[in-house]
Order: sequence, then structure tokens, then C-alpha cells
Amino acid sequence: MIFAVRGVLVSLAFFAVMYCPLSLLVVFAWRITARKARSCFVSSPNFLFGVRIFSFAVSAVLAVFFTFPSFWLLERASPDEDAATFILAVCSMVILSAGLFRVMRTHARTTRAVEQWFGPTTSGGDASLPVLSASDAPPLILVGIRRPKVMVSHQAAIVLSYDELQVAVRHELGHRRSWDNLKKALISATPFPGMSSIESAWREAAELAADDTAVTNRQEALDLAAALIKLSRSSQEWSKPLLATGLVSSSSSISLRVRRLLQWRVTRRRLRQPWRWTLLVLFVMIVGVMIVGIASNYRTTLVLMHRSTELLVP
Repeated sequence: MIFAVRGVLVSLAFFAVMYCPLSLLVVFAWRITARKARSCFVSSPNFLFGVRIFSFAVSAVLAVFFTFPSFWLLERASPDEDAATFILAVCSMVILSAGLFRVMRTHARTTRAVEQWFGPTTSGGDASLPVLSASDAPPLILVGIRRPKVMVSHQAAIVLSYDELQVAVRHELGHRRSWDNLKKALISATPFPGMSSIESAWREAAELAADDTAVTNRQEALDLAAALIKLSRSSQEWSKPLLATGLVSSSSSISLRVRRLLQWRVTRRRLRQPWRWTLLVLFVMIVGVMIVGIASNYRTTLVLMHRSTELLVP
């Protein structure tokens, strides 16, 4: 039991040693290349999300699948950890606890807000699109993480035409297919100072990507642009920090989205796809080769990890 606790402490300490420097590297790299990165990846939310959680994902995988197993198999029974190991482990526990607290607090706020917004009626008998009756409800919103649901306010149902409402709902369904609320929860669970710029860029890119998935022709693009203009003028600004995604909020530039929709072209959408799929295939191939190589030499990898842990963790 004590040996297992020592392994957990060392794994937590290793997590802190990896997570903080990697996060600082991401923050500084983003600040240096932010302007170019925003222009190149403004419509690539998956890339930006990967950049945002890169440090946490790498640190967690190394700590769970390599540091602890290598400690369990190769460490001596007699304790040799010093005070610095415990300090680093406490730092990791603070980071993880802060992330858990943020998610629980934001989830509670989301639940309370939805309870205030939710009305007794549904739209046209479609139970998948409940109508929000509260006056301060956002026009359209996707709520929920495990089973996201699109909600439409009375204001949106009145202000928008049938075609505009349909394409606006498809925008929110695009967020649901991308699991954007789950991604918000993961971002909230991995706190680190200086990440707000990356998070803002991701939210903007997620909105643009949802716009692209909602429209298939120029008329639908014009309908969505009209819906954005109408709702942005007739509704109050919605910027509450919730685990939810709204059609109109302060997290995205309405003018930018409207301008892109007015300039919508089929060729523009088609030309963006090949290089994305090429990069995805190359990335999957590289990761697959790495996984096969590590799996076939797992014990050797654990030996190297144990040596690295002894060097990095006091």
C-alpha cells in the first residue's frame, strides 16, 4: 500500500514537471505566432483545441501509462523521495483540483441558468427543440455535455423566418456533432495562466466551423447571415461562462461571421478539404507507428522512463 502511494506521488510529481513547462512552451509559442496562426487555422477548431490541451494530454498519458508502471516494476522498496517530490505532487493535486472545481462550478451555473430559461412548452411538437420562455434566454443555445440538446427562445421563433430558423438550428447541431460543449468542459478542467488567447481563438474557429457545416448553398448562407444580424440586434448580449454554446454570444465576431457568409462560395469549401485530410492521415500514420513501436518495446520504454523520472523528479 505504501509502495503504491509512493508511485502515485512520483507520478503526480512527474505530471507537474511536464505539465507546467509544456504549458509555458505552448503559451509562448502561441504569443509569437498568434497572428499567423489565427489566419492559417481560423477555421480549424480541432487544431486549436489540440494545441490548448496538448500539455495536459501529454503529461497525463506519460504519468499514467509510463511513470507509474515504470515505478511499480523498477523502483526499490525503500523510500528515497525527498521533500521536493511531495511539493511537486501537491502542485499537481492543486492543478487537478482547481480544474475539477471549475468544471463543477460552471456545470452548476449552467444547470441553474437552464432551469430559469426552460419554458413549459415545446416547439411544434418536436421534443428535441424545447422553447425557452424566459426573457433573458439566449436566442438559440446548445446545452448539455453527454446528450447535448438545442433550445430555441420564443424571441428567435418570432424574429426569424422558417428558413432562417432551420439553418440556425443546423448551426447548433454542428456544435453538437463536434462535441464543443465537452471540449469546453475539458478546457475548463485544464487551467493554466495565459491560455485565454488560445481559448478565444478556438471559440471563434468553432463558430466559423459550425457556420460552414450549417450551409450547403448560397441561399442558406444568406439565411444564416440574416439570422445572425436579426438576433444580434434584437437580443441582449449573452456572455455567461456556461458549458453551453449559443448562436449569438460575445465569444465570436458577428461581423466576421456575416462577412464570411455573404462571401460564401462552394469552391472555397471544397478546396479546404484535401490538405486537411492529408494532414490527418499523416498524423494518424505517425501516431500509429509510434504506438506500435512503444507497444513492441514497452519494457525498454519503461526503463528509459524510469531513468528520466529519476532525473526530473527529485
